[in-house]
Amino acid sequence: MDFGKKKILPNGWKLAEIQDLSLLEEMEKIVFERSAWARFSIQSHLEHHFAWLKEGVGYLFYVDLGDSLELLRIGILPSKRKSGEGETILRTLCEFSSKVLLEVSSRNPPALNLYHKLGFKELGIRKSYYGPGEDAILMEWAKTD
Repeated sequence: MDFGKKKILPNGWKLAEIQDLSLLEEMEKIVFERSAWARFSIQSHLEHHFAWLKEGVGYLFYVDLGDSLELLRIGILPSKRKSGEGETILRTLCEFSSKVLLEVSSRNPPALNLYHKLGFKELGIRKSYYGPGEDAILMEWAKTD
């Protein structure tokens, strides 16, 4: 299924394309600094999976797993955090599937708070996944009827 093009994205957001590689790389470095994905990783993702982009705001990378979507990366520029853009684009992603999976660092309370607010539930923990004392928290959002 082509989840990347099926629904209309919020105002200003678009399906990212290979032509957006340099912009995505620049934004990734600003958002994630030392843990930023390499250009090759971003390029590979664009060639095989889906990314949404809003220039000057942020981006989202995800994978279609068939019965669910997996959020791999969401980056909102520091100047646009707390603007509602992250919540808006995550709510949109949840509209595309009955289930969304993700992992998040235990040292990222703002992201954890947002995911909990949107109804994501914790499934498990990968101890010291990101390094000593920094666990990965596995989370799932499931559509309720």
